[in-house]
Order: sequence, then C-alpha cells, then structure tokens
Amino acid sequence: YKQLAATAERGKFDMMFFADLLYVTQVENSASGMLDPLTLLSALSTVTDKLGLTATVSTTYNEPYNVARKFASLDWISGGRAGWNIVTSPLDIAAHNYGGAKHPEHGLRYEMAREFVEGVTRLWDSWEDDALVLDRESGR
Repeated sequence: YKQLAATAERGKFDMMFFADLLYVTQVENSASGMLDPLTLLSALSTVTDKLGLTATVSTTYNEPYNVARKFASLDWISGGRAGWNIVTSPLDIAAHNYGGAKHPEHGLRYEMAREFVEGVTRLWDSWEDDALVLDRESGR
C-alpha cells in the first residue's frame, strides 16, 4: 500500500480512495475489506505529502461521534488531506453483521444519513480551529 500511495503521488493523482466493507468477502488471498480504511490511510499519510486520503464510511452502521473523531484524527495526522465518501450501505449482508435481518428502506436510509452528516458536521464545528495550543513556547 505504501508503494501504491507513493506512486499515486508521483503520478500527480489528486487522491487515493479505500472502501470500508461491512461484511467478509468470499475472495481468497485478498486484503479487501479486512483493513480499516482510516487506519490504513493514516499510515499512508506518512509516505505522502499532497495526496488526498479518502475513505468510505457508512452512515447506517456507525455513530456520528466515532466518525467525527476518526476523520478529524486522519485530517490532523495528514495535514488536512482527509476525505469522506459518505454511503448508506445498501446490502442486507451488512445488516446481518450488525444484528439486523434486513437493511432499512432507501428513503429511511437517506433520511438517517442526512441527520448523521449533520451530527458529524456539528461535532467538527463544536470547537474553534485554533482551540488547542500544540506548541506552548510559541502559543500556537
């Protein structure tokens, strides 16, 4: 993955994208769906300087606070390069992993997603950009 990210940056790609699968795939010898995309992208931020780092995260099977915290962490670690591909996870196989027999209907999922994104945005906006003093000597 590090080599892929470094190659993408040298090739002047704008961003790299990793999906978050909420179920186990049937593909053998593949890391697809096994690695958490936010953790992976945090690691890849150490070998890139300009490449955008985007992860898919579902609004159906997560909580706003956790998503806000994880993306804020990636954004801080990467120097402002985090991106969120917002999805509602339309597959029943994902619902099974979270204790449900079926997925919420389309309209309900998108209403839930709108409220979810509002909650995440409010959490991100709940503190000033310069609220933390990271360097005590300079006051910044």
